[in-house]
Amino acid sequence: MRGRRLLALLLLLAAPTAAGAEDVVWILADIPPLVINNAPPGQEGYGDKELQYLAAHLPQFHHIFLKGTASRLWHEMQHGDGVCTLSVAKLPDRERFALFSQRSFYGTTNQVVVRTADLDKFAPFLDKSGALDLARLATDDHLMGGYSDGTTYGAAIDSFIANPNRKTPLQLFAHLRFPIGLLEKNRIDFIFGYHFELAYYRRTYHLKDQFTALRTNPEQPRQGGYIACSKTPVGMDVIAAIDALLASDDAMLQFIEPLREWYSPADFEAAQNAVKSGGR
Repeated sequence: MRGRRLLALLLLLAAPTAAGAEDVVWILADIPPLVINNAPPGQEGYGDKELQYLAAHLPQFHHIFLKGTASRLWHEMQHGDGVCTLSVAKLPDRERFALFSQRSFYGTTNQVVVRTADLDKFAPFLDKSGALDLARLATDDHLMGGYSDGTTYGAAIDSFIANPNRKTPLQLFAHLRFPIGLLEKNRIDFIFGYHFELAYYRRTYHLKDQFTALRTNPEQPRQGGYIACSKTPVGMDVIAAIDALLASDDAMLQFIEPLREWYSPADFEAAQNAVKSGGR
């Protein structure tokens, strides 16, 4: 496959596979803590561990693990056979070329992350509940934000970013670690992100600044974390096998267990309850 040569890292997973098994190319976006590069055994990212679980329980396929940017993984899925990923949002434009698993894990919501010391700068844009009104923020041309390439933040934030009438300047970055570093250094004023992404960077880079995550108005819907594969014969086989595996609540609970380390206790309990209720 052409896309395999374009990606920097190729790793064969250790799970045993059946003779003559079809190749499944898993591409995970290189975004911690989904993926943690050079992590010691047992300290991999939650996506790494979820993928290990799937590979171990689907020995009828030959699993190949690649890492790349979010934009690269969607390009490869659109043009290749048997290209899969996980922990992604199910969106109409992606459904044109991708198949999604029936079940997804209970997702958290993206928020607007600011320096706590600068909360007063955002006071004019907060509603009565304390949420950041994105329509008001879009009228401001003094505060500068940062966002990552190839990422969907949910309908409300995505609309804010794409708004042609937005006056608020935004800088585009290839990876979350760049805008969060600039936020910490007072080079930009806000970023978009998940609680667990912020927790990872604060832990890993020992960031000294204190950050506050603001809810948005409109409120962000929770995005489920789906498994997706190219809408091709091999991709269809993989999704069918995954749906059969994760139809069991016990299997689904094992699959989402790696989230425990990164979710807040309340969010992880909600994720478990969502599985047990049969909703996901």
